[in-house]
Formats: sequence, structure tokens, C-alpha cells
Amino acid sequence: MEQTVQLRSAQDCFDVVVIGGGVNGTASLRELSRAGYSTLLAEADDLASGASGRSSRMLHCGLRYFETANPVRDFVGNPQRLFSALSMARDAMEARRELALDDEVDTRAIELSFPAWTDGPFPRWQISAGLRLLGLIGPKEPPLDRHVRNAGETRNHPIGRHLRDPDKLTGMVSFREYLFGAPERLCVDNALDAEAHGAELCLQTRAEILGKDTDGLWRIALESRKDGRDREVRARSILNMAGTWSDAVGDFGKRLICGTKGAHIIIRLPDGFADRGIATLHRGGHPFYGLPLGDDRFYFGPTETLFEGDARDIQADNEDIEFLLGEAGHLLPGLDLKRGDIEQCWAGVRPLTSDPRYPMGARARTIHDLGPQGFENVLAMTGGPVMSHRSAGRLMLEQVRARIGAPRDATLSARKAEAPTKTRVDPIIEAVTREHAFDLNGVLSKRTGATWKSLVGHDAAMQTAQEIAPHLSWDATRTDNEVFQFLARQAKEFGVPAAPE
Repeated sequence: MEQTVQLRSAQDCFDVVVIGGGVNGTASLRELSRAGYSTLLAEADDLASGASGRSSRMLHCGLRYFETANPVRDFVGNPQRLFSALSMARDAMEARRELALDDEVDTRAIELSFPAWTDGPFPRWQISAGLRLLGLIGPKEPPLDRHVRNAGETRNHPIGRHLRDPDKLTGMVSFREYLFGAPERLCVDNALDAEAHGAELCLQTRAEILGKDTDGLWRIALESRKDGRDREVRARSILNMAGTWSDAVGDFGKRLICGTKGAHIIIRLPDGFADRGIATLHRGGHPFYGLPLGDDRFYFGPTETLFEGDARDIQADNEDIEFLLGEAGHLLPGLDLKRGDIEQCWAGVRPLTSDPRYPMGARARTIHDLGPQGFENVLAMTGGPVMSHRSAGRLMLEQVRARIGAPRDATLSARKAEAPTKTRVDPIIEAVTREHAFDLNGVLSKRTGATWKSLVGHDAAMQTAQEIAPHLSWDATRTDNEVFQFLARQAKEFGVPAAPE
């Protein structure tokens, strides 16, 4: 039933406040704003500062949902597990189609190959059957381009020739997979689209749910690091899309998030790897990939370990480095990889769903109605991967509409916004003048992707800082300090830690 509320002012009352500027939060903001709801986004740091900007950068076709040691026994004996796997795989294929065929989304196709050995982890027929099943339940475009190679063909493949135990190889199954060029841009572009439709963007702003007002609206405290001014706003509904930090938004009486750490290393590899990737399970039993990052750079990962700390402090440590280097060397011993070959690394925390049945967190996307905990019209989402962010946004729109009805201002629904331009004349300047970047990390990591091409040196960082300084009112002292802070953050988030003595 639609609620009737007594509004105070257009400046502090919204239909929906979205907390969290990751890919699912900004996708929800975009859908709600386009539907005419008055919206505000509160993000404690910058857009894509959490898991969205630190993912494995793969679109995923959904094949991983069929991973099981004995598919016949596991799926026939547990029909519910089969139904769930089919549903998630079909959704993944739909997301693959939607994003890969959208010219406004930066994706590129690669050949991803699963090798098969006599000692596992999967027989060749199982991988091939999984791809056949995906082809049956998912859209036909873009095609999967399944290609099954025998052992001899595998040993002559540009990546296959470096694989372990060539005498035990039974073959390799390859297919067309997609990588995101810049997952961070998804968050930025979603937010800009929402802003064009009337959304208010509040970055560097911590949000806390205070309680309900006498008029039935939720009160939300906004604490700004940008200007030091506190503000209180009201909303008919709240979406807690804070990812790893979802449990800090309010006292909900139950744990929402189980965080797991995923680290990666970047290495330069030989010719033949540029548009090809390799996939398997590592010796610990979790998915392990080698994927092309661009040019002649290649990355391996991820790790899979529980993470209980503050995700703001996440970084790849020496234990991660040794594990990833060991698994990459085990998979592709022909490359003779050494620690000195590692150019960069990164790590993130997956905001999976806390569930006592799954000590490492449940991977299924979950919407939490926090009404039973006393938070009527407050929703949270956990376990939502980057690839399905558009459907997540549409789903949250449906959930909001079912709870609070139509937008309070009918004129917003009728308004047609002018879509934000996709052409950036000067990406660095536009990052701060149009795309809300407020520091060098926001420019070089989140909006232009420079740090993903190589570590940015002092001179290049200083040149960028001097370009944007007039637009951010930085004097010489502030500019020097911003460069220092950026280089320190880059070293932490992308640098290779010193090897232990």
C-alpha cells in the first residue's frame, strides 16, 4: 500500500536513500532515478572503493555454478541444488548477453580454456557438457564458441604448451568469455546517469540510520569528510548497499556480511597470451584463473580466505603472493615464474552473505528485508557480483515500488533527462569537473584506469596533480601532499610487498 507522508523540504526529503557507491548501489540508484524517485547516494569514500573496484574483472558465463566433483550424484540426488545452479547459470548468461552486446560497456572477448588431466579436477566431458547446457538454457548471442581439443592439440596451444604434466593431459575445452575493461567505470557511469535524472551524489559521506521521525520517514545522518559539515536527511525507504560495510550502517540485530579476501598478481607473459585465459581449480579446491589484463600483462588469482578486518585496510600480503605464485607455477611450470616477475598485485573483500551453513559465506545474491528487525522499508543486498548489477538494480526498483508505491512527485516520473555524454575530451580534467573525483586516486585509479596499466611514478602523479589542482583549489603545499598520499595508497593497494628476509 502506498504511504502518505508529510514532507518538510525538497532539500532534505527523498523517496530513497541509497547507501554505498559500488556497482549494485549505483545500478539501483540509476534505476530508481530513471523511474522518477527522488534519490540520494551516500558513499563513505569514492565510487567503486570496495569490491566493485577490486574484482577479478571477469564477466563469467555461469559455468562455475555447475562445478561439483560428481555432477550426476550431486545434482540427481539433490534436485534443489540443480534447480539453483540452473537458475544462477541462466541469469549469468543473460547478464553476459546484456553487457557484452552493449557498446557503452567496456568489455572484450577472450578465449578461456579449461585443461583436463587424468588426475582432475574435472574430466573433459564434464566441462564440455556444462557448456552445452549453458547453450541450451541461455541466450544464443553472443555465442559460447565451444571448442574441444584433444591432448595433442592442447600441447600445441600457446598456453597449453606451458601446462603441467603434459603426459597426463586429456585435452582442453575452450569457449568465449568476456572481461570488463574497467569495472570502476560501471559505478561512475551509473552514478552520472542517475545524477542526470535528478539523483544527489554525496561522496566522502558516511551514513548512519538514526531512526524514524514522527511523520514516518527514516532519519539518516550524513557525515561529510569533504567539508566537515554534518547533515540529516529523511527518506521513505533506504537501500543498504554498502557491501563489506553493510553491518556498520545500523544495528540490524543480525549479521549480513561474511567477507572473503581475493588477491591477484600481475605478470608479463610471452606472446600468445594476449587474448587468451586459463581456468581451473587450484590445489585448495577453489577457482583459479590466469587472464590477460591488456598489452602483454597477465594476472593470476584469486585467493579465497576469510577476512574479518576493515576492508579499507585490504592488501595483498606475502602469504597471498607466495600462494598465487605457487599455484601459477604449478599450473604453468613451463613459464618458470619467479617473484621478481610480479609487477603489481591487488586484493579485495567479497561481501558474501553471512549464513551459518556456509562458513565461507553464501554466494547467492540475497535481498534482506529488514522489516522484521524493526527497519520497515529498509532493504539490504549481499552476494551480488559485478556481472549481474543491472538485474540487481531492476530488482531493487521492484522491491522499493512494492513497498512505498509510486514516486511522491509525479513530475519527476514524466521528466526526460539528457543522458550524460560518453565522450571525454580530457579524461583527467573531466574526472574532477564532471565525474566527482576529489583526489588523485579517484582520477588515476577509478576514472582513467592509469594504475591498472602500470604503477604511476612520482613525476606522472605530480603532473596530473598540477593539472587538476586549479579545479580543486589546491595550493602548492596541498598538491605535494596529495601526490604523497596517492603514492602511499598506490603502494599499499597495487604494490608488491617486500619479500620476507
